[in-house]
Amino acid sequence: MTMLKDMLTAINKSGYLSRSKLAQELRVPEAVIDQGIANLIQMGYLIKEETGESCPTTCGSCPFAKTCGQEILTIYRMSDKGKAVVG
Repeated sequence: MTMLKDMLTAINKSGYLSRSKLAQELRVPEAVIDQGIANLIQMGYLIKEETGESCPTTCGSCPFAKTCGQEILTIYRMSDKGKAVVG
C-alpha cells in the first residue's frame, strides 16, 4: 500500500498530475503508475471520469477547462475514501 499511498499523497498535494509527471515524481515507470491507478480505482480511492460532451463537471469549475475544448479526456479524482487516507 506504500506506493499507492504515495500516489494518493502526490495527487492530493498537487491537485492535478499527468501520469508521466506522477511517474517522474515517484521515480517509477509509467506502467507502475497505470497499475497503481487501476488498483486505486478498484479499491475505491480514485474515481475515473471522462470529460467532453457528457462531462458531469461545469467548465467553470474544471481544472482542465483551458485545455479541454470539449475533447474526451480521462481524468481521475480522489474519492472521499482516498481523501481520508491522506488526511
